[in-house]
Amino acid sequence: MGCLDSETRRLMVNAVRKGYKIKDVAEIFGVSRKTVWKWCKRTMKRGRPVYRDRSKRPRTTHSKVTEAALVAIIVLREAFNWGTQRIKLNLERPPAYIRSLLESTTGKPWTPITLSRQTINNILKKHGLNGSPYKSKHEWKYFRASRPDELWQIDIRGPIRIGDIRGNVLIILDDYSRYLVWCKFYKSITTETVISVLQEIIKTRKRQPERALVDNGPQFRETFKKTCKTIKIEVTHTPPHYPQCKGKVERVIRTFNEEFLRVCTIFENPLDLMPEFQMWYNDDRYNMGISSCPTELYMHQFDVTHVT
Repeated sequence: MGCLDSETRRLMVNAVRKGYKIKDVAEIFGVSRKTVWKWCKRTMKRGRPVYRDRSKRPRTTHSKVTEAALVAIIVLREAFNWGTQRIKLNLERPPAYIRSLLESTTGKPWTPITLSRQTINNILKKHGLNGSPYKSKHEWKYFRASRPDELWQIDIRGPIRIGDIRGNVLIILDDYSRYLVWCKFYKSITTETVISVLQEIIKTRKRQPERALVDNGPQFRETFKKTCKTIKIEVTHTPPHYPQCKGKVERVIRTFNEEFLRVCTIFENPLDLMPEFQMWYNDDRYNMGISSCPTELYMHQFDVTHVT
């Protein structure tokens, strides 16, 4: 016999109370003696007899989200404005400086944890932190180079202060792969600085862009344009006051601000960690814009893992 309804259970119990043997009741209703005895025993308790099934929900549940994981999710969201995918990846494989941040926040050694994006979103929703941190939406015209080294975007972040040193950061990004070609701190960046960097990259790495996309800063004017022409690099300037034209390098600068500058204060020699940040960004940081890590696209035709 299948699952018993409430009325059948009541009839079994009444039959036992009228003096029928449990064995006979079990044969009549086509159930085991254990089933008959179970429902008789349940109705012996004080109060009104209940013939419904009890909830199969466990009395105690052990949450997969520990207190340390909960704190880590909130810290990563509030510190970097990351979405669920980025938080998920950094809970599983945090780089050295993120691990240090998590350990200093939780007060214990960090143990990698795997959570679903839905679980992370539920936690953020519970604390009022879900949804886009950027309230307004814009419709930008998207473009992308068709191959590596077709277009490099060049920009300068600064002036900034790292430790006791004030200066600027020169950032060069490959448009196709989002590969961070150059990321280095200088006390001062001039036209000669940018030109020497390009020449060094061409000489040491044997990589050269066909075009360079730059803004209208003093470092990228006539002297820069003439020098680039001699080494066969076409220079394109963005319209004034329109940084969206070089949105990819601007996004890298935002990543640099959020994932390096905000946490570098907890280290003694933060400038020494900039090469590590660049390597992590290229080799290990999953970029959702290209559904890959930048190195995999930039170096796909070369037998190279790390470039420094």
